[in-house]
Amino acid sequence: MLKKITFCFFMELLLVLCVSEAHSDDGGLIMPPALAAIQVVILPLYAKDPQQQASVLDAAAALRKDLTAVGMRVHIDDRLSMKPGAKYFEWERRGVPLRLELGMRDLEKGIALGKLRTGGEKFEVPLEDPSNKVSRALTDMKSELKSRSEQLKQRLIFRIESRSDFNKRLKEDEPGMMLVPWGGDDDDEDSIKEETGVTLRCYPLDQDELPDEQEGLVCPFLHCCHNSYVFIAGKGLAKESMCN
Repeated sequence: MLKKITFCFFMELLLVLCVSEAHSDDGGLIMPPALAAIQVVILPLYAKDPQQQASVLDAAAALRKDLTAVGMRVHIDDRLSMKPGAKYFEWERRGVPLRLELGMRDLEKGIALGKLRTGGEKFEVPLEDPSNKVSRALTDMKSELKSRSEQLKQRLIFRIESRSDFNKRLKEDEPGMMLVPWGGDDDDEDSIKEETGVTLRCYPLDQDELPDEQEGLVCPFLHCCHNSYVFIAGKGLAKESMCN
């Protein structure tokens, strides 16, 4: 039982690390909306007038109630003594997908100002019906993160069709994985590791269509017909994460 618990914990930790590697930037973590513990953080701004401050806090509470009613995970950061810039930085670093700023001027206009963790301009969120606008924003963010990770994956994949391609790739410093036509077995893996220092990392779930034998593409290591594609890499070649 303990082994099962340890394995499950390890897999969860590995998945979190993969998400962190794939989506982080210089500003910190970026959490996909579906995985974020807090999807939306509401930041009520400081007001000198106590009545105005109470109105802003009440509006923030009402906004949170509307969003949680449709299943969103929302937090109100009501630390009014903390400067807005410091709070923006903190929540960006923690990777919260969307922040909503709410001050007295915004309240008078009937809006909150939204800002996605992935960047872009601030946008208005109507206080009367905020859930639709917020839902669309989080959906757009999900699509953008998926597009970014796919571009990263493709940038880090190097297709190898011959032994000369492989030898050339080994001399390069740019990190990534090699996608290679493979026709070997476990013993062949051990032999290639001993000879070149590279190891077979995994079989892609989405296999490219295998070309006909007449096209001449063979396993570059064994010079035989291949039956699948595999990812291989050696030390120093897989420095960036391929977890997408």
